[in-house]
Amino acid sequence: MKNLRPIALALALCVLVPVAAQARHRMKMPSAPSQKTSVEETRVVRDTQPCCLEWPTVDTDGDGVPDRLDHCPGTPKGCQVDAYGCPWDSDQDGVCDGMDRCPNTPAGSKVNAEGCDATQIAAGHVSREVAPPPSKATEPAPAPAVAPSKPQSEVERKLLETGSIRLENIYFETNRANLLPESETSLNEAGDALEKFPDLDIEVQGHTDTRGAASYNMRLSQARAEAVRKYLLDHFHLNPKNYTAKGYGESQPETKERNDEELMRNRRVILKVTNPDALPHGVKVENKK
Repeated sequence: MKNLRPIALALALCVLVPVAAQARHRMKMPSAPSQKTSVEETRVVRDTQPCCLEWPTVDTDGDGVPDRLDHCPGTPKGCQVDAYGCPWDSDQDGVCDGMDRCPNTPAGSKVNAEGCDATQIAAGHVSREVAPPPSKATEPAPAPAVAPSKPQSEVERKLLETGSIRLENIYFETNRANLLPESETSLNEAGDALEKFPDLDIEVQGHTDTRGAASYNMRLSQARAEAVRKYLLDHFHLNPKNYTAKGYGESQPETKERNDEELMRNRRVILKVTNPDALPHGVKVENKK
């Protein structure tokens, strides 16, 4: 009997070891990924797309910074710019780096179009014109008329120049009018600018692309315009009587929707000034819908 015990133990191990290994294998096997319908996949893709993005590849002034990121459009060709498309001017003489032939001009010096003052020209810099250095103190000139204050942000500049604000990077839940947290940055920038002009009448305009039924798109654009209006009134000191919401659906497309980028361009929210006479004097407003 003692000789049979090792044999019985060996047989038991032969049976139990494969069973245990198979159990461990089953525990480690990854579960099959859930399959999504084409509608669900479409919803996931749309959720990650912003409502209102500018053209991502256009660079109108050719400074290497796309228009959607360029805070200083119309930069002269040849100027060195920062990441926001604004010219560098190291010596603060009014001539941008890259076109300044005389860097490190002393502060307060009068320079020509090439950034050189009279002393630098005499030292060898060639130029056609230069303002002579002041010789005697003169009577101060009359104070100029007060001009509108310089915009403190890109959103405020657009408001004063065009009479409207196109909200960028506004996100809603798919097929709903619920704003997502990613939209707060753009909405807060617009609210800060609007608070400075309490007399403006603003129409919050909602627009969609042409996919889907026109009647549905009209209702969706109206609901989204009202959601933006409510956010601005809830978070900023604005007069509710001056703010209206209107949905335009797919009735005013900006593009022919030949690709996803153009579809995205048509999905937008615009804050339109309806009483441009209330804007500061001297501001030119573009009459565009």
